[in-house]
Amino acid sequence: MSVGGSTFDIRVRGNLAEAIRINPQYAPRLGPLRQQAAQAMAVVSGCPVTGVLGDQALMTGVLDCPETAS
Repeated sequence: MSVGGSTFDIRVRGNLAEAIRINPQYAPRLGPLRQQAAQAMAVVSGCPVTGVLGDQALMTGVLDCPETAS
């Protein structure tokens, strides 16, 4: 998933999503990357992202997904 010039491999499990940046970038700033990763996680998971932690290469987001009936 590409957002704003950054490409991420997004993995989702439960209420967590992982964004692994897979394109080379010289000295990317975490602020803009965090927003791009959150957007990519939201698109792939279909859920809003409430927080993102990590570094420029690997970020973990907390998803706010509605409970699904079993």
